[in-house]
Amino acid sequence: MKTTISLLLGAALALAVSGCSDKSAGPISPGTTTVSAPGHLVKVVTRDFSFVMGPTGLTDPGISKLPDGKLMVRGIRGPVSFGAAFSDGQPDLLTGPGEVEINFILDYGSGVGQSQGKLTLRPVAPEAGGGAWEFTWHGTATLGPSGWTLPLKEEGHGVGGALTGMQCRLDNIVTTPVDVSTWAGAGQGVVTSH
Repeated sequence: MKTTISLLLGAALALAVSGCSDKSAGPISPGTTTVSAPGHLVKVVTRDFSFVMGPTGLTDPGISKLPDGKLMVRGIRGPVSFGAAFSDGQPDLLTGPGEVEINFILDYGSGVGQSQGKLTLRPVAPEAGGGAWEFTWHGTATLGPSGWTLPLKEEGHGVGGALTGMQCRLDNIVTTPVDVSTWAGAGQGVVTSH
């Protein structure tokens, strides 16, 4: 009996020292991390991509004012195209049409401006399950010889379909001529899912 109790105690001690985990012993793919949350482990998957985007029309020119050499515009709205290239070869959950709202103040005297707005994207990939992305963005523009350069920080959340609960961050460099008659954006980003 003492031998059986000693063996059981030894086995219990071995388990306590080595630990127990519901984490798989298999390898974790690149871009995947496992973080601890109260009571369980959560797998976080990150996917890097590059992108280009631009306007495809104009639905609302917004309201423009020109006080003191500044161009103030509120509520420009229009359709955009967004094309992403993911580095992992998995389904593209971003490429598709979208709608942008742009607000800005450009000071031609100082060559500095502020901009903020919203972007909604509707990916065409069936893997998105009909979901959409809703982004907000902001940035500071500077005027150069060929026009304005606007580095933007954009943060988006997946809504509906397979995108629910996903997050996306973009570093977007927007360029526009001096007269702000058109624009183009390009940059990198990351999609995060749990």
